[in-house]
Amino acid sequence: MKKKSVNTTQRLGKKIFIAGKVYDLQVMDKDEVEASVQEYLDSAIGKDKVRFELCTIGNMTAMSFHRGFDYNTYDADPVKDIMDADAFMMTAHEYGGFEMPRPFPTLPVPGFGYPYRIKQTDFLDAYQKSAYAIGASKIKDAWLEISPRCIALRIQVQ
Repeated sequence: MKKKSVNTTQRLGKKIFIAGKVYDLQVMDKDEVEASVQEYLDSAIGKDKVRFELCTIGNMTAMSFHRGFDYNTYDADPVKDIMDADAFMMTAHEYGGFEMPRPFPTLPVPGFGYPYRIKQTDFLDAYQKSAYAIGASKIKDAWLEISPRCIALRIQVQ
């Protein structure tokens, strides 16, 4: 008898963490996830301020947030840094009572209203650990692509 190959992603599902929730891509389709995240963005940031787009191919998922935000204004390097506004927007940390189990670094003193940058490595580490802690699939690799018009979080699940 020939043994069947089992795709781990199919067996376990592909669960991604974004905007304060874990979405099971084996249960929800792309349009449902996009609508849910867009509803959060419209509520948290304002209608028509950010447009969310999801793209999944195999075990790779890209979560794109189309918005206008120039890192040069804050002397931040979009290759090494992520601005706090983008980090909070993508994770929904501190929105509607949601707290990431492993939060990314914040200002050591209360500085609400003052933008700051976070090292991408610190953000991605917190994102991956928090995602797994709240039930998302284990992430093999994650990286950010940041431009003035869009920030994309790309993940590869195991």
